[in-house]
Amino acid sequence: MTYDIVKEKLHEYIDHADQSKVVAMYTLLSNDIEGTSIYDEATLDMLELTRDNMLSGKEKTFTLDQTIANIQAHRSKHRI
Repeated sequence: MTYDIVKEKLHEYIDHADQSKVVAMYTLLSNDIEGTSIYDEATLDMLELTRDNMLSGKEKTFTLDQTIANIQAHRSKHRI
């Protein structure tokens, strides 16, 4: 069985398995899962701080539409 087939079968199983079985699978694999992050600790800390600041209102955030409007205004102003 190929990797892609195994992966697809696992996805299907997890989508339909009862909660206790999914939790048991996670428990067995948690050391591997928790140890595989694409970010280092410093980056994760920075992302968590940014998220916390955003949720508490300490940092201003923009919607996608606001961001696009700001970029377009900047490009128009600087003729880019």
